[in-house]
Amino acid sequence: MHPVDVVEAVKRQVDLAEYIGRVAALQKSGRSLRGLCPFHTEKTPSFYVFPERGTWRCFGSCGEGGDLFSFVEKRENVDFKGALRLLAAEAGIELTAQDPRRRSHLEQLSGLMSAAVDYYQRCLESDDGAAARDYLTARRGLAPATIQQWRLGWAPDGWRGLRDFLRNRGYEDRDMIDAGLLVESDAGREPYDRFRARVIVPIANERGEYVAMGGRGLHGEEPKYLNSPQTELFDKGHTLFGLDQSSASIRQSGTVVVVEGYMDVIGPWQGGFTNLVATMGTSLTEAHARLLRRFARRVVLAMDPDAAGLSAAERAGGLFLGLDTPEHMAQAARSADSLAGEAGIDLRVAPLPPGQDPDELARDNPDGWRAAIEGALPFAEFLLRRIMGAERPQSPVEARAVVDRLRPVLIAVRDPLERAMYVQRVARHLGVSEDAVLDRLRITAAARPIRSEPRREQTPLGAEDLLLAWLLRYPLLRNQYRNYPESLFSGALNREIFRRWLHSDAFDDLSGDDFAAARAQTLLARRLPPLSEPDARLAAEEKVRDILKDRIIQHQAARADELATAERALGANRLAEIALDVWRGAMPPEEDREVAEALIEELQLGLSIHRRETPRAG
Repeated sequence: MHPVDVVEAVKRQVDLAEYIGRVAALQKSGRSLRGLCPFHTEKTPSFYVFPERGTWRCFGSCGEGGDLFSFVEKRENVDFKGALRLLAAEAGIELTAQDPRRRSHLEQLSGLMSAAVDYYQRCLESDDGAAARDYLTARRGLAPATIQQWRLGWAPDGWRGLRDFLRNRGYEDRDMIDAGLLVESDAGREPYDRFRARVIVPIANERGEYVAMGGRGLHGEEPKYLNSPQTELFDKGHTLFGLDQSSASIRQSGTVVVVEGYMDVIGPWQGGFTNLVATMGTSLTEAHARLLRRFARRVVLAMDPDAAGLSAAERAGGLFLGLDTPEHMAQAARSADSLAGEAGIDLRVAPLPPGQDPDELARDNPDGWRAAIEGALPFAEFLLRRIMGAERPQSPVEARAVVDRLRPVLIAVRDPLERAMYVQRVARHLGVSEDAVLDRLRITAAARPIRSEPRREQTPLGAEDLLLAWLLRYPLLRNQYRNYPESLFSGALNREIFRRWLHSDAFDDLSGDDFAAARAQTLLARRLPPLSEPDARLAAEEKVRDILKDRIIQHQAARADELATAERALGANRLAEIALDVWRGAMPPEEDREVAEALIEELQLGLSIHRRETPRAG
């Protein structure tokens, strides 16, 4: 089935009003349904469901709206793919024809990992685990309840202890190798346990399913930490240690703190700081960031304060090189800005006090930990401060050199307001005017060529689809629409394309998502008249006006339905009396307050439809 057909099939199978009615009490209001908005607190219902259109919208303070997929994204805090998975399951539609044998194999590996966790946990509690228990309690300061909560274990110093345990439970060597628990031996000899004489930290995915192990040596073994290899269950670029335990706290606090190691999660967790996750020795990837965005928008990188730790913070933002050249600095800033933009997160860095890692600081100085996280710097500001240093340049030559080093970082900041704020700080630090800094920063950028598109006969597009087609065709419009909300589009799939278009240097980059790519390519293939950039800007603005005016008309129609219902209940004369009182400015009695509000709003909406100014894009 074509990706777009899957989306439409889901919408046909899942009734929008019934689905929303599970979380919001809806009442019939003409051809629409009305109730209290599930996304903000209100006393007077302003939330409408329009079954004929397949859309919903809050006309109250939050202003949210969209289609079925948009509702699931907002309600479940997932991206479009996540909403598609949830709704496809609801509709009984299989997104991919997965081989039943592969599904069975993955289930086998999952059961195998859980059995391995049980084995290592038993070993920690045995006499052979005494040294490991001492390390965890005496050296790491973990309480027995914490050790149990995280199901920490011990891998004995033997070659086949786990293998024999699992074989006795019916598992095959091949499955253990596929799960990363055994290592295949050379020269045809039997496989052996990967983890030996190590404290074991089980690694779970965000759903709490065990997918890998981390092992910590106690006697100087190399490497000090040994992780499971990449397997069918485990991809460290998509997995964050501790997210299964921390997700509720992250949602509640609105902030997730990213650290480097297992104990940097477990130690603070025991001290009451339960919104931490660890990257397990890899950079913070876009997949990580999108996963975290389901739970919180503010992502703070809290790394060790020594040189290696700060370099790790840069790597976590997407930097694999140092800050030794302007090119490398630009790469760091661009990577962080791109990562934050693509995933929709507020990426920050919390350099910790010298000599303390997250575990030590959270344990020994809880107030210092809170201050470090609350005072975390935006990634670009972290780089700028590090490059500028504390001392003010003593000569114009030194000041020019500082600006030249900062220029790649400043240029990489795409938000003009944010960049202007940093320019102001740089100027203040150097003791010069902002214009002087800007003059030094000015660069020219060649306009990107506009690719001609194939011409196809198609059925007419609606206003939202046509606007998106114009935007995809003319990427030079990106700056104009950078601050427009995604809610400009009702459909979640269109929002996904708009979101990607805003943060992409070329619309070809949309190919990362099959559903978005299929939809984008369909829109790009439309037959549209060739326009100059100013004309394309005007065409897009016209579609924005059409979209927003349609929403006003939609709101007015909903209010008109309510007034028609009120007229049937109260009678035309009583409704006319209320309207006259409202027009005169009199305060209606409490029982007529809601009808009076509807009359006022219906009048305002009718006037706004005929105003000449462009409606706001909110």
